[in-house]
Amino acid sequence: MQRVWTRRGFTLVELLVVIAIISVLIALLLPAVQEAREAARRTQCRNNLHQLAIAAHNYCDINQVFPAGQMRMNFPVKPKFRGYTMFVYLLPYIECNNLYQQWDFNGDPDMNTVSTTSDPAASLTATVIPTYLCPSDPIPQNPYPSNSTTYYAITSYGGNCGTRSYPPSLTTADGIFFQTGPATPENPQIGFADVTDGTSTTLFFGERNHIDANYDTFYPPGWSIDPMGAWGWWASTGGQYRVSDVTESSFSPINYMCPITYAEAVAQGMTNATFTNTLDSLRVCSWGSQHPGCAQFAMVDGSARTINQYIAQLVLVALSTRAGNEVVTDTSF
Repeated sequence: MQRVWTRRGFTLVELLVVIAIISVLIALLLPAVQEAREAARRTQCRNNLHQLAIAAHNYCDINQVFPAGQMRMNFPVKPKFRGYTMFVYLLPYIECNNLYQQWDFNGDPDMNTVSTTSDPAASLTATVIPTYLCPSDPIPQNPYPSNSTTYYAITSYGGNCGTRSYPPSLTTADGIFFQTGPATPENPQIGFADVTDGTSTTLFFGERNHIDANYDTFYPPGWSIDPMGAWGWWASTGGQYRVSDVTESSFSPINYMCPITYAEAVAQGMTNATFTNTLDSLRVCSWGSQHPGCAQFAMVDGSARTINQYIAQLVLVALSTRAGNEVVTDTSF
């Protein structure tokens, strides 16, 4: 008797079971994949910060001081304060010497915003530098238009200004980078010898968090200078407020976020001036990142550290001063 074989397909129940198993496996694997990607981004960010620290060391070896946070000069017409940031001075030490050689240091700093082509976003100041960017930082627009003819590229990092970095009239200059030069002679540039609190326990560079939906609501009515995603012009050229593009401080906790919207602030009776001196200052000064629960820093000794956002504020303040005589141990942060 001949046996007849028939091909049997999947039943609906079997198909659903297979789909359910695949879904469970994807659900289990996806977080692991995301964590691996974030770990890689965090490592790249830490390497960027280390490179910035080494670049500043090399600059100091040649000039005996660290670069100015903002080298400011006086001009007769607005913007009356113009100059160059430390990120410009660091270009030769991060393999961007060709760009540095094109910079005009003899005339008006604003001339570096002028493009040699019909595209204003092709200017020197609009050049996006990979070393200046954290791969986890979702900057909304880079370069960013200051106006229709002037563009500035944005950095994810800032130099340590000390205990306050905004607004400029209240900056403390007790860190490493701040406004100096002919327009601010009271703040001389500093070097290794000035960091008496210890190079391993003093902040050098750190991250900026460019995401804050509440803060962004203050930009359309003109209460904030820029939306949060537009802070951080690495080659800002003019205006006294622009030093805060390249510096941050311990005035507020790590990953501080604006707690209310513009509408809520107005409902509470807040004025523009009050906002500038409180919520605006707290947000612009703050270190932060998109790395979960932390931000990354380079210390003056060149080491890179990940610091928990819940670090005691007094410890963060101690880390931000170069000569505050505070005692900070490795176990404190």
